[in-house]
Amino acid sequence: MLVGAGAEAQPQPMPAAAMMTQPRTQEVYLDVRLDGEPTGMLSRFRDSGDGRLYARGQELAALGLDIGRMGVAPEQEVLLDVLPGLRYRYTPALQEVDLSIAPALRTTYRVDARGMAPTPPATPGRGLLLNYEIYAQTRRESPLAAWSEQRYFDRHGVFSNTGTLHWNGQMNGYVRFDTNWTRSDPQTLRSLQLGDAISSSLTWSRAVRLGGLQWRRNFDLRPDLITFPIPALGGTAAVPTAVDVYINNVRRYTGNVPTGPFVLNDITGISGAGLANVITRDALGRDVSTAIPIYIDTRLLAADLSSYAVELGFLRRNYGMRSFDYERSPAASASGRYGLSDAWTVEGHAEAASGLANVGVGLLARLGTAGVANASLSGSTGRRQGAQVGLGYQYLDEHYSLDIQAQRQLGDHGDLASLGGAPGVRSNTRATFSLPLGQGNTASLSYIGLRYRGADTAHVASASYLMSLAGQVVLSLSAFKDFSQNQGVGGFANLSIALGNISAGMSAGRQNGETQLGASAVRPADYGGGWGWGTQAGQTRSSRYGRAWGQYLGRYGEAIATVEQYGGETSASLNLAGAVALMQGTAMPARRIHDGFALVSTDGTPDIPVMHQNRVIGRTNAAGYLLVPELNAYQRNDIEIDTLSLPASASIPVSSRTVVPQARSGVLAHFPILQQAAAVLLLVDEAGGPLPVGAHVLHEEGDEVGVVGYDSMTFLSRLSHHNVVVVTYEGGRCFAAFEYVRPDDGSLPTVGPVTCRKEAPE
Repeated sequence: MLVGAGAEAQPQPMPAAAMMTQPRTQEVYLDVRLDGEPTGMLSRFRDSGDGRLYARGQELAALGLDIGRMGVAPEQEVLLDVLPGLRYRYTPALQEVDLSIAPALRTTYRVDARGMAPTPPATPGRGLLLNYEIYAQTRRESPLAAWSEQRYFDRHGVFSNTGTLHWNGQMNGYVRFDTNWTRSDPQTLRSLQLGDAISSSLTWSRAVRLGGLQWRRNFDLRPDLITFPIPALGGTAAVPTAVDVYINNVRRYTGNVPTGPFVLNDITGISGAGLANVITRDALGRDVSTAIPIYIDTRLLAADLSSYAVELGFLRRNYGMRSFDYERSPAASASGRYGLSDAWTVEGHAEAASGLANVGVGLLARLGTAGVANASLSGSTGRRQGAQVGLGYQYLDEHYSLDIQAQRQLGDHGDLASLGGAPGVRSNTRATFSLPLGQGNTASLSYIGLRYRGADTAHVASASYLMSLAGQVVLSLSAFKDFSQNQGVGGFANLSIALGNISAGMSAGRQNGETQLGASAVRPADYGGGWGWGTQAGQTRSSRYGRAWGQYLGRYGEAIATVEQYGGETSASLNLAGAVALMQGTAMPARRIHDGFALVSTDGTPDIPVMHQNRVIGRTNAAGYLLVPELNAYQRNDIEIDTLSLPASASIPVSSRTVVPQARSGVLAHFPILQQAAAVLLLVDEAGGPLPVGAHVLHEEGDEVGVVGYDSMTFLSRLSHHNVVVVTYEGGRCFAAFEYVRPDDGSLPTVGPVTCRKEAPE
């Protein structure tokens, strides 16, 4: 056993003399231990012949050493004895080396605390989709309307068109809503949209509808990506140990780390202020707890992370009323956000149109664990000249929360929205204070001050109290005062009760000297399908109202029938919603599809149960297809089939698949099912007795090998009409010939008994 020790000095670049190659006698592969603990790794070293070891930098890096701090290049070979902070014990007889490394020279061990497996790339599908909703009622002003979406998708992107067809006395015809084509790249997180779009906006700017081009960074393409800063919790383990992380006394992570420094990334679970406790164990097995104050705000961007969007086109007017009403002059809009650090996020927004330009900047700053402050300033020039300034502060923790925001316009401030006739907010002040009281009880106070151009300022203060009573009973009380109106005062009380799948509620209130009463009961249809219902009745001002509806949710859509009465007038309506998808040359009806979906194919095998996230959602139709709606785009979606329902003669190589659809697109989940020419063969000898268990069976036509089981049963799956098998066993062999016809019902037949003879058949 040989021991080597490096110099006891601070890490520094290696001197040239230490890098000189010493005489080497042989190359050895050694089992490596770190501080006496096995690593399970086999690394390459050079034995100088006198017990001293050399190693290359890349081998040391693979063992968890920080070769950058040690001054060793990856391809450089260095004598271990001269490395500062490293000791080793070399045992040639055991082909083993035990390294002892200073913590400062260890590479930090990083752990994704979410434990998420990498999401596979999204699979592009190709097909057509029709979403529809038909609404009919007995009222004369709007007897019938039909909304629809036509969608085409392939690997190049998604084309979509939406609109409504009206049949009534005032509006007869089709009104187009949005038409666009979108292409997204999950690798670069960029999306390009051509056609109708909604412009990007920040909390202190306003969005507009336009037709043209939009190019943006799209974080929706990576749902697993955490965009806001999360503190990295870590420490140093004296020995390989278990690590537990508690945030506000709730365990958020548990796992194991090796000896040395470690960092736990992406530990989520709270918003606002909290206290994180990282618990490890020292060399004596004692728990060591490190408390770290943290503050998390999802509005911030992580350091060096950016988001942006650029739009160029023509502002849209009279949306929902006219199909093609755009401004003749072009307009442009751009927004951007960048994380200067985990505590500072800067924002910018700019707009331009004929006779108007608007530019603004914003900032969010985390004040340690004392909350987040925000500020913004923008100005406009051209036809409308002015400025807008905003300030705010937010603090959240488990004891209370406070949110204060104020925004003011100076002069004649304008933006693209104001060009379309949407009045700007001259002043907007809001403040909310919330106080959790435990046991599901919460008290809150709020104030809103709002003034639009050409209107008086509204000042409204309110107070509310949410109380959780016994069982699933919740009582909420609220009161408000509008200081801009003499009679602007009111109060409300609402009692809600959950009784299994049925929720019931009662409400009473008084506003501006008038009493309001109401009661309701709702039983929604189950996700798997079935019936639902609801009823509602009450009185507001001098009018009474009542409403009752029935709902049916099926695999192919949803139907809702409603009867309502208001002000002495009774009306009825019927709403039908669903979708039809065309993929793989087959048309599949389904519920309305908002995002991704999958078409399950079982190669024509009908009535096979299909499960999504371990829940049966339906059976394949007569052609072997089933459409699975409501999948999460760019995320893992597990789809399985129940193999117990397959015919006995069927063979399936895979029973579960993980599919990742693109946004608003379909993907094929193919389960190949092979119909085998299979049977159980009963073989007997010439005396009618069973053949030896374990005898070797060779099927000549199918080139298949089998084994004789108990009661002379042998399973074969590649049979033809005429078959010959050769059976070999200890002491001899025999031959058997038989005919086979595959059953039409897919069952597994039994053939025989078939006599196995000593002579081969002619």
